[in-house]
Amino acid sequence: MDVVILHCHFERGGVTQVVENHVRALRDASAIDRIVLVSGPRVGGLSETTLQSTEQIVLDGFDYDSRQQLSNPAEVRAHDLAGQLQAALHSCGVAPAGSVLHWHNHSLGKNNAAPSVIARMAKSSWRLLLQVHDFAEDSRPGNYAGIIGSSGAKSKVDVDRFLYPVADQIHYAALTQTDTDVFTQLGIPATRTHCLPNSVAMSESNPIARDEALTVIRRSFGLPKDARWSLYPVRGIRRKNVGEFTLLSRWLGENGYAGITLCPATPVEKRSYERWRLLAADIAPRSRFDVGHHVDVSYAQNVAAADFILSTSVAEGFGMVFLEPWLAKRGVIARQLETVTKDFVGNGLQFPVLYDQILIPGTTAWCQQCLKETNDAHDVAWSQVPEKFRPSPRSHQTSSDAIDFARLTPNRQQDVLGRLHRDEGFERETKSLSHDLISHLSCPVNEGLIDANAKRIHEVYSPAQQTEHLMDVYDKVVSAPISLEVAGPANAGTAVDTISRIRPFYPCRTEELIDG
Repeated sequence: MDVVILHCHFERGGVTQVVENHVRALRDASAIDRIVLVSGPRVGGLSETTLQSTEQIVLDGFDYDSRQQLSNPAEVRAHDLAGQLQAALHSCGVAPAGSVLHWHNHSLGKNNAAPSVIARMAKSSWRLLLQVHDFAEDSRPGNYAGIIGSSGAKSKVDVDRFLYPVADQIHYAALTQTDTDVFTQLGIPATRTHCLPNSVAMSESNPIARDEALTVIRRSFGLPKDARWSLYPVRGIRRKNVGEFTLLSRWLGENGYAGITLCPATPVEKRSYERWRLLAADIAPRSRFDVGHHVDVSYAQNVAAADFILSTSVAEGFGMVFLEPWLAKRGVIARQLETVTKDFVGNGLQFPVLYDQILIPGTTAWCQQCLKETNDAHDVAWSQVPEKFRPSPRSHQTSSDAIDFARLTPNRQQDVLGRLHRDEGFERETKSLSHDLISHLSCPVNEGLIDANAKRIHEVYSPAQQTEHLMDVYDKVVSAPISLEVAGPANAGTAVDTISRIRPFYPCRTEELIDG
């Protein structure tokens, strides 16, 4: 079997890491004859081992769409790109029979020729596995607007027919069962949908002693000699809900400090992060930003020094932060994300410290005003999309005397943090609504639970398990019959509403700050 793995780019990031894991899983499999990687020119995230284990095809048309390309019909570009792809595969000795094209994130709206290229490849008897990591319909209105324009869609039905082609030889995969169910709800037969979770593994290097690592952390970040450490090991993009991290850093146990590791790279994300970093310097003195950038502190030392790993994220594709810490003998305190944690709990993991909300008390009028601001933020974010394509309106219920911090707009979150800093009575009242969470921030995680979760992760999410699962999916795809017709899903027109229903709107995800 020949496996061709396709994506817009292979720069460092979540998709590239999944591809690295897949190549590692496949390179020693006896059933695999050849692994070919196809992308645009940006391939800096590939390891030397992966480069040596694969053949690479670089096609300029695979990279992200430029503004000029977005103005051209996708179908026109797809004609040329499909021809280039088939010619390149032929030159590598790859033919439709006995091959699988494993395409990542074709529907995200980063390259809007991709869905049309896929339809053309399917009509030419190629068998495809389309793995969706992120949905354009999930609080990415800019991407969704670009898809509408490039595809020439006149309705939601047209969008879904464009993004999600259906044929016997086209299968779909997602990282979680919740996202996999989106495909079946669209009307794609369940026999052609697959849940394909990531594998999880930690470095085999010798573990670092906590006391030794904590000494490095205290010295490097100027902390007291008795300081404790907790870590939010992420790049602080908007969906990571950095304002809530700032809030929780105020509520750590005695002498507790919290660090967030990495600054974002893109301008819009960096502006948001910098705003929180500057605010935290005034109102959250026990928070530390950019701790992954310190020249004297390694990632392993940051983790080893931590009493626990923290996550305030409001949206994840797979949720590696819920799994990796247990392998490093650290517990997890995190905002509950049922779209990902449901799978982990179903596979036998236990998460005693997941919180659903952080309630902020207020008058009925204040809560109603906050809710209006959130709804207005939703409407502003989706205003770039023609009205008939937008998700159906949904009312966000809240109590009359409190509202979840993550449901607030970032501006309102700043106001709340400022008041918590100034008003001891308000902070006491707010903390009383999160008593259980705050107590966990001061208590060590049960060692027996850490060992049990680590054992279960090794059993369910190991690289060996991923190899077996991946090969099983490929066997199903490569043996699929070929249908002459490529159609749309039976329930086309429902994707944006289905995805918006299972993934609630949080204002922090779509906020855009302007310099100056």
